[in-house]
Amino acid sequence: MYQKVYESKATAPAPINLKPEVLIIGGGIVGITVARELAREGVQVVIAEKGETLGGGVRDLHFFYDRPAAVQKWLGDLIEVVEGAGNITVLKGAKLKRLDGQLGRFQALIRTSEGRERTLSPSAVVVATGCITRPAEAMSDGGRCIGSSEMEKLLAESRDLPVAWKGQPVKTVTFILDRTDDDIKIHTVNAIKLAVILQEKGCQVAVVARDLKVSASGMELLYRQARGKGVLFFKYDEPPVLSHSGDGISVEIPDMTVLRKEERETVSLLSDLVVIGETFAADPETQELCRVMKLRTGAGGALMEDNPQFLRVMSNRRGIFLAGACRFPQIIAESLSEAHAVVQEVKALLHGGVYTPVNPVAEVDPPKCAVCYTCVRLCPHAAIGVERYGDRNVYSAPAEKNGDTLWQAARVDPAACFGCGICVAECPARAITLYQ
Repeated sequence: MYQKVYESKATAPAPINLKPEVLIIGGGIVGITVARELAREGVQVVIAEKGETLGGGVRDLHFFYDRPAAVQKWLGDLIEVVEGAGNITVLKGAKLKRLDGQLGRFQALIRTSEGRERTLSPSAVVVATGCITRPAEAMSDGGRCIGSSEMEKLLAESRDLPVAWKGQPVKTVTFILDRTDDDIKIHTVNAIKLAVILQEKGCQVAVVARDLKVSASGMELLYRQARGKGVLFFKYDEPPVLSHSGDGISVEIPDMTVLRKEERETVSLLSDLVVIGETFAADPETQELCRVMKLRTGAGGALMEDNPQFLRVMSNRRGIFLAGACRFPQIIAESLSEAHAVVQEVKALLHGGVYTPVNPVAEVDPPKCAVCYTCVRLCPHAAIGVERYGDRNVYSAPAEKNGDTLWQAARVDPAACFGCGICVAECPARAITLYQ
């Protein structure tokens, strides 16, 4: 088999010319960061944003956890730079309806909300569509359970005034973590960040969590700062029990400081407000986008969530890159790190203006191809299509049309092939060979 791979006499694939043009799907913080950095390198960038404004979910953010800068001013300055750049085109209310071709030869059809269509020919595509948040679970009455984004908005509106909710003063607040997504650190970051601000405004804050996730840069320092300001932290194994008590909510948890489970007493926290982190989910339009772009998704609908064979910003298709919360919900710092990683990958790809396939590449012998579509269906990289290019075929006669007497056969695009060998192993006609 290995001799078959390396001793093949097939013609080496021709180099592919790459234009410095990139399409970015999504105008959130990741998309506009990638656009800004690529534009500085002289790349022509088109941003296709489905909404009417840039910024994405960061527009709902008011406080950084690791710096005092004003989020909206920082975001506004970044958007101003992007919209003012001469080599960045922003299409708002735009959606990708079709994507054909491969690396260096993509053909993208963009449709705007007005019904106008525009065809682009980017060399590479970056997907940065983000994710959506669903409201926190609410109590049956009273409505004193709110989401962390609502609490952040409440604090931003109160400014230097005491915190109030629906005209009533807020003196005690309890954050409950790990009731929804217990493997996402965003909830911990938001809870501790807001707890410090509330404590500074004179509120007594408690944070109830199964596990605090402080692995982000600067989070351990913020955690120690919160404890120093008087924020109380409680651990639980079983979900807290919530019940209405007068004008507040009672949060009951077992005392985990007692080792023997049967001896644990219940700790009751009476709060004016209970803050529960929202649930993060893949955008409902992500599935349609994946169908159009032939991308793979994880069990939760996120793009390439389980990605052990590639760098985290790469997709199953060469020339298409992923970054930000469309892969997995994460804090801004991590999303920006992925944005810069994508920029470096795109720069390396476009450098020199030529791409030459270097890994083992599959090739189809047209006379042997039965056009059964087995390889087309199985290829994980969408690198195989069926074309009319064979000079003969042992399975069928040519269908003449306008004097065309060529046979149909599967064809592998060398630029898109990763040389995995799945098509070679599964071809029932033994018509495919790997070559170096």
